[in-house]
Amino acid sequence: MANPLVSICVPTYNRASALRESLKSTCGQDYAPLEILISDNCSQDETEQVCREIARADARVRYVRHPRNIGLYGNHNFCLDESRGEFICFFHDHDERSLQIVSEYVSFMRQHPEVGVVCSDWELIGEAGEPIGVRDYDVDPITPGLNYIDQTIRSGRSSIGAPGAMIRRSALGSIRFDEQGPIGYGDFVVWFQIAERASIGHISQRLWRWRQQRQSQSSRTIEALTQHYAEGLTRYCDAHLKRWPSHEKTVKRWKFYIRRFVFWALAFELGLHFKNQACPVSGSSYAPTFFETLDYRLTPEDVQRVWQQLRVYRTGPVQSIAYLAISLLMRLKLTWPLAWATYHYSFLRGPLGLR
Repeated sequence: MANPLVSICVPTYNRASALRESLKSTCGQDYAPLEILISDNCSQDETEQVCREIARADARVRYVRHPRNIGLYGNHNFCLDESRGEFICFFHDHDERSLQIVSEYVSFMRQHPEVGVVCSDWELIGEAGEPIGVRDYDVDPITPGLNYIDQTIRSGRSSIGAPGAMIRRSALGSIRFDEQGPIGYGDFVVWFQIAERASIGHISQRLWRWRQQRQSQSSRTIEALTQHYAEGLTRYCDAHLKRWPSHEKTVKRWKFYIRRFVFWALAFELGLHFKNQACPVSGSSYAPTFFETLDYRLTPEDVQRVWQQLRVYRTGPVQSIAYLAISLLMRLKLTWPLAWATYHYSFLRGPLGLR
């Protein structure tokens, strides 16, 4: 049986130097047939020159330059609409991946036709390629769709990373990114819609590497990201209930999970701020989040806003007590317990209901 066509979509904007390097692992995949669609969102640097040079050398590459910037999610949707493969991957313009990632994914998808999206474990690297951490997920190879949604909303973490996943076109259908939605967690909503009718796959190998850059969309304050998380996922819950009226209790639970996650994420942000104001704890061997790899500082106004948001997102007695304790520690300027908690966030996630 002939291999199915795979579309590798590369939405890009103003990352010419990183794109050239990243395309080496895209064009070097050991799988065929491939189409490689580079969608240039009206870059102002040398992106066009880089892409046209690569397209001349590789007939699989199709380069499209937009005359105006169509937005992050607009660019992703253009890729989905223009791609022709039975399977679709988004390979971001600054990441790295194994040369076998496509063939591994296709093999998995052909063995499991009930799966709509598959992803793998991955590594986090810095701008120079230095290792920062890993993301290994303790999930089954096949997760029923609604279980995946429940787990993701409860934990605030998805086992699917957009630049390291493969989508089955028949499961995607007419689902697209919300171009008017907040810039943050928009991919979660796409995965959730697919998971309403399909299972989610996972390969327990580190097949790709996310390069954290300071100018990337994820390099924002936790408070800004959590607001987008709450807005985008609450909108999803409302839309889900319209499609599935019998899921009223489930959606109510999901909305509780959203508020609980945002509260603890904001508490973590305060702890991270105070940790970075003090000397790091000696002898710590925990794996840092990528927020901790940045020179993370909040202004006094930022701290006040985060503290106010904590009050808004309290969901029960445990969080009410935690809010009062945090407020007292801040007033007494006794913030080392908050800083200490950031070193043990992995352990604390379980007792806090975030697993």
